[in-house]
Amino acid sequence: MTNRTPISARLLCPVLAGFFIMGFCDLVAPITGRIAADFPPEEQTAVSFLPTMVFLWFLVLSTPVAALMNRWGRKATALAGYALTFAGLMIPWAAGAACLLRWYFVGFGLLGIGNTFVQVAVNPLLATIVPGERMTSYLTVGQIFRNTSLLLLAPLVTALVAWTGSWRLLLPIYAGLTVVGGVWLQLTAIPEPPRSERTAGLAECFRLLKNRRVLLSALGMACFIAGDVAIGYLSVRLIDNPSSILTTTGFYACRIVGTLVGAWVLVRFSDVKYLAWNMAVGLVLAVALIFVRNEAAIYAAVGVLGFVMACVFATFYAVATKAVPERANEVAGLMILAIAAGAVSGPVCGAVIRVTGNPHAGMIFVTVCLAYMLWAAIRLGRDKNEK
Repeated sequence: MTNRTPISARLLCPVLAGFFIMGFCDLVAPITGRIAADFPPEEQTAVSFLPTMVFLWFLVLSTPVAALMNRWGRKATALAGYALTFAGLMIPWAAGAACLLRWYFVGFGLLGIGNTFVQVAVNPLLATIVPGERMTSYLTVGQIFRNTSLLLLAPLVTALVAWTGSWRLLLPIYAGLTVVGGVWLQLTAIPEPPRSERTAGLAECFRLLKNRRVLLSALGMACFIAGDVAIGYLSVRLIDNPSSILTTTGFYACRIVGTLVGAWVLVRFSDVKYLAWNMAVGLVLAVALIFVRNEAAIYAAVGVLGFVMACVFATFYAVATKAVPERANEVAGLMILAIAAGAVSGPVCGAVIRVTGNPHAGMIFVTVCLAYMLWAAIRLGRDKNEK
């Protein structure tokens, strides 16, 4: 029987709010085009690097922040991330609509740094209030909140442009929500493991990769993020008409449905087995999208891909954490570090498209990512059965 120990909603809700705030860093990519419209042609190339400011800090800071979290504590680390997120959102707003491009770089750089802090801290903070056997399910619930944040972004930007003529009011709105989330978390007493004056070094964090389950999960997380970003990059290019943006909307809508279903399934069935079945379906769909040209079929396939990708993050993260529960902070750093893999998706898929002249060929990259995740899920399942 699964342990049904009640989980306090008073503790859970402010932590889940942190997952919603995680999604704020994803505002950079969709509004880059709107920012570009305010700058002359000679600055367009520089504008295109704004999303890189987010991915860069996951690569540089994930493991150092995880190491320092042993000393600071998980809640304090999350609150520091909220403060940096607030500053990153408000700097471009305070600089004004006609501000220099450098203010966007400074602001979005701080946003990326803050989001790194938040993601490193909030996942293990959730682990302090959720039993280990239910962690995958509740991490999936957390992804529902994050995906909702992503799903609401485009409608909110569209509404603000219609009402005010500009998207920029989005920045103080998100900054205000960040303050609300920070105050809520600060006022909630969440039990944490004892803090340690010993600050683990980077080598100690990476030493965890000697554990096969951690290594498979970390690489699986990197493939998930790379594949996820690639699907977002390719989905609007698979259909040659203005409504192709709906493929992305459908992808995230189905992702939310997948997280809701997964939250129920993962309480009752093996997480790695469920992951393997989903990746098998995803692999078939990715291969099909290399060849399919029918618009309805493409919409359906991209939507189902959103569904099967819904629980990947939660499963790999939970498997790695349960492999070395006493090192949850360092595991968090390694898992969030993998988010930097998303930076390679656009350049790789773009290069494939340029060489072949066919946007569908970019799905080869997604196929490779899904193939690894399927193999890793099968391998993790066998390791579990051998114990």
